[in-house]
Amino acid sequence: MNRESFHFTALKAWGLALLLAGPASAQLQVATDTVAPPPEVPLEVRDGAIELSLDDAVELALRRNLGLVVERYTRSQAREGVRQALGLYDLGASLDLQASDITNPGASRFQGSASQAQQATFSFSQLIPTGATFGLGWQNVRSESDANSITPLYSSGLTFSFSQPLLRNRGTLATERQLLLAQNQSQSSSQEFSRQVISTLQQVTNAYWNLVAAREQLKVARESLVLAQQLHERNRIQVEVGTLAPLELVQSEANIATNEEQIISSQTVVGNSEDALRQLLNLPEGPLWQSEIRPTTSPEVEAPPPVDIEAAIRMALEQRPEVKAQRLVVEQARINSAYFRNQKLPSLDFSANYGLNGSNAKVVGTAPNGSPIVGPGSFSDALDQVINRDFTGWSAQLTLGIPLQNRSARAASSIADLTLKSAEVSLAQTEQQIMTQVRQAARQVDSAAKQIEAAKASAHFQERSLDAEKKRYENGMSSSFEITRIQQDLTAAKSRQVNAIIAYRTAVTQLQQATAQLLQAYDVTIDDPEAPADRWDFSFFGGGRKP
Repeated sequence: MNRESFHFTALKAWGLALLLAGPASAQLQVATDTVAPPPEVPLEVRDGAIELSLDDAVELALRRNLGLVVERYTRSQAREGVRQALGLYDLGASLDLQASDITNPGASRFQGSASQAQQATFSFSQLIPTGATFGLGWQNVRSESDANSITPLYSSGLTFSFSQPLLRNRGTLATERQLLLAQNQSQSSSQEFSRQVISTLQQVTNAYWNLVAAREQLKVARESLVLAQQLHERNRIQVEVGTLAPLELVQSEANIATNEEQIISSQTVVGNSEDALRQLLNLPEGPLWQSEIRPTTSPEVEAPPPVDIEAAIRMALEQRPEVKAQRLVVEQARINSAYFRNQKLPSLDFSANYGLNGSNAKVVGTAPNGSPIVGPGSFSDALDQVINRDFTGWSAQLTLGIPLQNRSARAASSIADLTLKSAEVSLAQTEQQIMTQVRQAARQVDSAAKQIEAAKASAHFQERSLDAEKKRYENGMSSSFEITRIQQDLTAAKSRQVNAIIAYRTAVTQLQQATAQLLQAYDVTIDDPEAPADRWDFSFFGGGRKP
């Protein structure tokens, strides 16, 4: 491998700046709405190959990756779950229509033998966050019976109702528990989507550098084969002129076979690396799967300043989606703990009703004894009595329910409390794991940088050693076996140098992921609309969001 063609700036120090040191590109927005991958792929096959930069690979993956497509559906479902939970505040309306026609044998003159009735009832009900329910109902009844003195009889009524739990199920938490859990789940899905975007970024970046490494290892194997062939040709000439024993050709031929075997193995790794990248980019079947991929982004990196480990850890604990998601789990456990604590209370419910009543019975005269004579009126008379509040009524009720053992509620509350404590411990465990990840990732970057320097030095010395041994060989002071051994050592040193460079790039990506800076490194933003939050949405028809 030509060292100048694969240059790497050695690091003497590394720092927080490397967390933001990503490809210079325009800002890329990733939407959480359910959108199918674009049918067209902005890649062209030129001279039998696809020239692909790291920026292009990242952008393609964030727009086309099937894992993110699936995650978008999950995110949209969670957002719609909030809308579904808001349905507890939907205005309830009901219409009840009844009709009857009944005949019976009359046992007395006070019992009618035939009756007909038609009834229409219309009502509204509305829940409010305290747990109270307001109701408004209107009823109209028309009845005919040979037992009534007034037939047909019209009766109307307007009823106002109110009910409020005073102990169990009282308050916003008890009323909105499912809504709060749905909002929590929506926020959790948002964090999971962010985590998936970051994971996809990391996978694509690593796959890109793995392909770079595979191609460079193939180049190393081919250069090693050239050296082996040159040695074999020199041996053949010396054997022909009689200055070298024919046995030396066997050694050089074996060396050529070994290098050819390594080339075959390296070509397989290149093909596998290309397929892994194609899968992450979700490339369509056809020429893009048949052509080789030529990475165009160099792994060269400038030396950043030292990392402030404590600042990096604070940044990770504040911004890592895993921490935010676990905090939401703790909050969900708190909601359930408070709710089931309330469920241990006795039930004490207050209800009140107030009604306005009217009928078409009205006074039409006065009897000789002075009592009023009631006669039939019209339906409008019944309405007038309701409007004028001629007949009113009210009722109030308190209902107390005391569970004597209450084992189910007490056990549910204990379980919820234990779940809360477990979630808090899991949060501490997650934070501890992230702290460890940051420290290990920073240490790995430092180690990888030093390994690059060591691998470069080793390759340089092996090249000098090979040059010196070639001179000894030309003067008859060395053997083909020794030349082959040093050539193999040089190939191994160059291979280690490639591995060290790619290990460094992978370590940088891991550190960016561990400190929640990978999105910033690639200037990626997530466009995630907030879940609906309006409790009093009265868009009755077509107001919902369509998927």
